[in-house]
Amino acid sequence: MKTKKLFLMAAMLLASVCAFAQSGNNEPLRGDVNGDGKVNIADVTELVNIILNKNTPAPQVTYYLYMGTTKPTSLSQAEQVSSYESEYTYTNNSGSKAYIHVLTNSDKTVNFYNPADPTAPATKVEDTSTIQGYKITSMDFRVSIGGTMLIKIS
Repeated sequence: MKTKKLFLMAAMLLASVCAFAQSGNNEPLRGDVNGDGKVNIADVTELVNIILNKNTPAPQVTYYLYMGTTKPTSLSQAEQVSSYESEYTYTNNSGSKAYIHVLTNSDKTVNFYNPADPTAPATKVEDTSTIQGYKITSMDFRVSIGGTMLIKIS
């Protein structure tokens, strides 16, 4: 009986924050207990498990990666990867001087370096508003045709 009351109370709590979850802002979703970017029945289950001290496996994280000279606007432009390598080398073969854009999960840090001096990061701009849960890091200057940049992800 106690579990049913607890479940009902948790369901009411999550129902009250669903409107906030649909608002489209980039703040963490209130009520998103399991961190999947949605407020739904899975969050109620996770909340009940937390209250009852049941260990549940961590949610599966999906990683996406994009590197290119066109700023991505959706995850369909990115490749799903199991993890990020710590370093990548990117060469601008676009045919014109261009910015380099890198899409990663929002908790990652991306830095650009001249391969000749991998100790001094280049200046960058970060965008967390285009694709929720992901970050687009862009160089704030254009790279010449054939120019190469070292990209470090941590």
